[in-house]
Amino acid sequence: MLLDQALFTELLATAAQQPRRRTFLNLHQSFAEPVQRVVIAMQPDSYVPPHRHTESQQWELFVMLAGTVDFLQFDEAGTVTARWHLCAGSAVTSLELAPGQWHTVLARGPGAVFLEVKQGPFDPAQPRHFAPFAPTEQDAQASFFQQWLCAATVGDVSPTWQEIAG
Repeated sequence: MLLDQALFTELLATAAQQPRRRTFLNLHQSFAEPVQRVVIAMQPDSYVPPHRHTESQQWELFVMLAGTVDFLQFDEAGTVTARWHLCAGSAVTSLELAPGQWHTVLARGPGAVFLEVKQGPFDPAQPRHFAPFAPTEQDAQASFFQQWLCAATVGDVSPTWQEIAG
């Protein structure tokens, strides 16, 4: 499959119509494959709750194809331990995360498209591991938390979603 600007434009248009404001294109044929490859297009208002992959083999590699994103990494208490700015065509375009790292991604403008590669197989029946210090996508406080994420710097401690609501 060719990954080109026409495809990115199509994916971004689809993402703009989705409630979650992002869309996925699986390049692998089956969740059973040993390597999962997904093209993800995100709009700036897409909230990805901080999460982690607990399987010991489940590293993740992110490669920017278009646009700009910020990746944030957290410790167990919700303290920002790293923030990376990735931009297609710049000096920093890719990031590999070790298994078990709390993280999230923010599209920093229109046109964010990246390739996510991770070890498979993927079992959709396995539980998802979302951070206890952050609201879910469905929570009314998600947009406030996303605003905090946009401004958070290394060393900042995540307000719990209960604190945001208060």
